Amino acid sequence: MHDRTTSNGGTAGAQQSAPTPNLIRFLQFCLTLLRRLVDGVALLLLAYMACAIAAQIIGRYFFNYSIAWSEETATFAQVWLTLLGAGIAMRYNQHVGVDVLIRKAPLPVQRLCNGASLLLGLWFLGVVVVGSLSMLAIGFVVKSPALRIPMAIPYMALPVGFGYFLIEFAVTSLPKVLHPGRADQTAEQAQDAEAAA
Repeated sequence: MHDRTTSNGGTAGAQQSAPTPNLIRFLQFCLTLLRRLVDGVALLLLAYMACAIAAQIIGRYFFNYSIAWSEETATFAQVWLTLLGAGIAMRYNQHVGVDVLIRKAPLPVQRLCNGASLLLGLWFLGVVVVGSLSMLAIGFVVKSPALRIPMAIPYMALPVGFGYFLIEFAVTSLPKVLHPGRADQTAEQAQDAEAAA
């Protein structure tokens, strides 16, 4: 009788803890979906920017005709691509950082430094995202010179780009706080696998 009660209690405890792995899997799925979306948009922006610049060059030098909207839209695409690309680079830990001293420090010091870096980074990126939202109100009033579209469309690159950067920064930096040495080895292995592929 005692064993049955213990077994039922263990089953109930396992059922209560089950949502946690499911939640993690759901968040991982959402992150993977977001990354694929960002990768696809970045590729489309890069392809469009190349085509728009090529059309501008051909029109100017072969037909003596300047396509005003191609230069404007290529500039907007470059802004979007740059800000989304910053998040993609953060995903692969490709941003320049000086962490020689931190890697040589004891693990508690590494956790402290990485935690401070995480908090400061999240604060800064949050301020940028919130601050850039105020620009959207102005962007709905101001029109672009060539296409006469609301400048809110290119301005939207700031909150979207920095918001995505914030997500990738948190995902990349949190393991360095929880498991400093292991996180560095995992990042190096991921970079080696990416280079080999």
